[in-house]
Amino acid sequence: MATDLTSLLLTVLPFALASMVSPLAVITVVTVISTTKRRALKAVLFAITYATIFSAICLLLVAVGSAATIGGKPSAVTAGIDVVLGVILLYVAGRSLIKGMNTLLVRSFDPDAMSFVAVVSMGALFSASNISSLIPALAAAKDIGVAAVPPLDKEFAFVFLLAIAVSWVWAPVALYLATPSNFDRLLDPVIRFLRKHGGQMMAAVFFLIGLYLVVRGVTSFVAL
Repeated sequence: MATDLTSLLLTVLPFALASMVSPLAVITVVTVISTTKRRALKAVLFAITYATIFSAICLLLVAVGSAATIGGKPSAVTAGIDVVLGVILLYVAGRSLIKGMNTLLVRSFDPDAMSFVAVVSMGALFSASNISSLIPALAAAKDIGVAAVPPLDKEFAFVFLLAIAVSWVWAPVALYLATPSNFDRLLDPVIRFLRKHGGQMMAAVFFLIGLYLVVRGVTSFVAL
């Protein structure tokens, strides 16, 4: 359990980076930006909606972690959360290694044909269902809730987590708004790399993070 801001940020950082490993978010945002009608507005609406729902779900785990901590020590609930999240990540790792990255959802919608309301709805749906990005962030959010640090430090750590975890959403939008003429040239190599190697990267990182969470959860159970 983290007892100061520095140790809390170091605890959060690996999970935040793991949330970035899944390339589905950036591929989806680039798909939205590729629309020919009001692309900037649609991309901003998608990014804001995605980040808002993602933040709300993570905030729920912060509250759960805080409420489930007994006397400043982890409880059976927090240990159980670690085990469950770890098992899910191990499953995602195995699935990514065997079947590769699933981009069916991304390929199934046409941003040009979508209204602004539909783009917002898509952002909410994708944020809540993007398990590969959400699960590592939830583990970090739980750790923020459990940490024995002042509330202001928890708030800073939460913002730190979100800035990294959803960077694949806000960074492409910011890049497009800053230099729309160079957007495709700068992002295309990244997207090609992620489409080709994203599944293997997810498998490796999620296996390590998942195994760590399972071991930490089981160890916490034993220590209770």
